[in-house]
Amino acid sequence: MANIKDSMPFESGVFLSTCNRTEFYTFCKRAEVKNFETSLKKAASKKISIRKNDQYLYTDLDAFKHLLKVMTGLDSMIVGEPDIFGQVKKAYQNSKEHSYLNKQMENLFMSAIRLSKKIRTSAKLSRNPISIASVVDNEICKDCSRVMIIGAGDIAQALIPRLIKKNLGISLFNRSSAEINNIKSKSLEKIENEITQVDAIVIAAPSENPFFSDEALKKVSKRLQVFDLAIPRNINYKITGADIKLINLDELSEKISTNLDSRKEAVNEALVFIDANAEAEYSRIKGLSNLKSQQKNIKEKLKLIKEQALEDAKDKLKSGKDVEDVLEDLAHEINSKDLFHISKALEQTLQKATKS
Repeated sequence: MANIKDSMPFESGVFLSTCNRTEFYTFCKRAEVKNFETSLKKAASKKISIRKNDQYLYTDLDAFKHLLKVMTGLDSMIVGEPDIFGQVKKAYQNSKEHSYLNKQMENLFMSAIRLSKKIRTSAKLSRNPISIASVVDNEICKDCSRVMIIGAGDIAQALIPRLIKKNLGISLFNRSSAEINNIKSKSLEKIENEITQVDAIVIAAPSENPFFSDEALKKVSKRLQVFDLAIPRNINYKITGADIKLINLDELSEKISTNLDSRKEAVNEALVFIDANAEAEYSRIKGLSNLKSQQKNIKEKLKLIKEQALEDAKDKLKSGKDVEDVLEDLAHEINSKDLFHISKALEQTLQKATKS
């Protein structure tokens, strides 16, 4: 997060990165958006190829609606999955801890968190929650005794407690040192040494290169399940000569289509709720921000008026003018100028409200 903050040209932002999405939320001028990709590459300290077809941009109300759909799981591959809500909250807290939130961004996410909870509850999206971890857990063969997990992110954190309850052995591999439920990660360099010792592999981390070679897979002499949850896919799906069952995210989504059919009503209710409430809430947030900005400007102007009036009064006193007359002029000048600027600010506020 520190790299993102230092590299981005925006004064505040929330960076969300999950197994199948990377998003950045900020307030900025439209012309500044083009700087995002360059800044992201700089923050990552390596070349990143972002295909145009993989990019999307939402602004203003559309961006707020998108955030609500993300947080409620409506924009997830597994519709309604609950893990994304915690991931967004974690991203928001991360920005807050690094002092990378201005008041407007904080208000936006606090509102999104509150509305998302309400949507999930009222639309019954929280009932019988489905997540990638729960689907993988259900798909793992009954005769499985040991599972290899690559990546110590959100999927691993949700999946490992489930596997522990089943008394399955777990080998965790990660780029950096990590620990989940007292299971310490091993170096990625040792992955190929353990492929023959496991019954299932869950790839839950992105990588530009495969985590293991085709040759290593071909050495497997028993049936092996491989859940490739990486985007893009991490392994060769045309591999032959091994008894390997390969499952990717698209196939997982198909496997739970019947479960999602029962959620269509809840999804429609959630979409209706977003359409009915997002615009008013977003306008309130923007109005609150504009009001605070206007209040700040008025305070600064009134302060300058007072300081200037006092300087003028001091000059008059030095020139020998009557004290009472000077005080009366001072009070009148401050009062009349204050009223002028306050009424002007109110007039501008009414004009903006009429236009919107």
